[in-house]
Amino acid sequence: MFLNQPEKVKTGFWLLSQNKILNSLFYLLLLFLPTQFGKHFWPNYAFVFGLRLDYLSPTIYLTDIFIGLIFLLYFPKLISKAKKLNKKYLIAYVVLLLSLIIGALMSKNPLAGFYGIIKFLEFSFLVFFVGKNFKVFNKTILIICFFTGIIFESLLAFFQYLNQGSIGGIFYLFGERAFNAQTPGIANASINGQLILRPYATFPHPNVLAAFLIIAMFYLLLLVNNRTKKILVAGVILGTATLLLTLSRTAIFLWLIYLIVLFGIPLVKKYKNRFSNMKFLIGVIIVIALMMSLYFVFQNSFFVQRFSLAKLSDESLTQRQLLINQSVYMITTRPLFGVGINNFFNNLSFSKEKLLIPLIQPVHNIFLLIFSETGLIGFTVSVWFFYQIFKVIQKINLVKERNYLMALIFLIVFLGLFDHYFLTIQQGQLLLSIIIGTVLSYRKS
Repeated sequence: MFLNQPEKVKTGFWLLSQNKILNSLFYLLLLFLPTQFGKHFWPNYAFVFGLRLDYLSPTIYLTDIFIGLIFLLYFPKLISKAKKLNKKYLIAYVVLLLSLIIGALMSKNPLAGFYGIIKFLEFSFLVFFVGKNFKVFNKTILIICFFTGIIFESLLAFFQYLNQGSIGGIFYLFGERAFNAQTPGIANASINGQLILRPYATFPHPNVLAAFLIIAMFYLLLLVNNRTKKILVAGVILGTATLLLTLSRTAIFLWLIYLIVLFGIPLVKKYKNRFSNMKFLIGVIIVIALMMSLYFVFQNSFFVQRFSLAKLSDESLTQRQLLINQSVYMITTRPLFGVGINNFFNNLSFSKEKLLIPLIQPVHNIFLLIFSETGLIGFTVSVWFFYQIFKVIQKINLVKERNYLMALIFLIVFLGLFDHYFLTIQQGQLLLSIIIGTVLSYRKS
């Protein structure tokens, strides 16, 4: 109001430049999301049972630097926009934060707890930023970022599979770790007594790579326009092929269901009225017969056997059951505030005979993990927040956006029932934050 014209022009130019810088930083964040480039630190609290845990290691990733720069530039807007938030969200967030602090203070490893709170604050900001700005991002650039991630990770995963080990060289800087099929603790699939390495690309586990591929493909579907349809087709084909290589059973099963729901059902509805009922029935029988034929032809392939040979007695499943039992025990002993964020490991109570390195990990269920570490208060607030997310999606008028966003949230819930990476691993936390922020960007008030 009190600025002269040159000062107004200068201020307007700065605001325009600031928005461009913020958007560019977010695009870089998306581009480098799959990477693990960062500096690890190893304080005493990052050691459990004498072993150092990546989960507890304070790490400065390149993606953290991008978030930090976004925070510094966005801070003035953050204050003003936060004041306009609905009070019920602010109250719920404060209650959750206070419960996390109390839980950390009461925990066996308070420093690990406070590191967890810092990460919680970081990704809370990312959710807020994406929620307020997603709709102004350039859709074509977003598509290019996700498509680039699919290409890079798919090619690297393909060569890792052929090599049955890491590629090395410059890929180490992007997060690829040195490994082969004989590396202790590596994720192999045992098919007829033969170990087959599941490719990691630049992720800490093939399951995380699988989740990234599905999420990236869904964002292509969400953002596609007439100019980018070819990118969509290429991304879905390449992403699906790589997803199969990961041999991640839950992710592959979910993606196949999504393909049927998103593409199969609309095709049936589109063409069934063009044929007589008899012709349509014959067509269905032919398709079923073809699928059964393909199964018998490829029944000895490693991919089919990965599913057909799965047993409840598999080592990975028995280990998960042990961790579930540990989680339930923690919930019953510390029901209100939990054992403290990032303190699941310190509260494992295996006997020395049963204590194995593979068991020193979080429970493979994000809801049990939340309940174990944050107690009834944290779990209740988290469930309430997910309920609010579903309400936002239901109010979206655009059918395409509503369906794809609902599918993404269901993906978090479904995969979260069988794994923990959305809460414990940098790339998983980034994916979770961006998805929630995207949904909140459609909130009308």
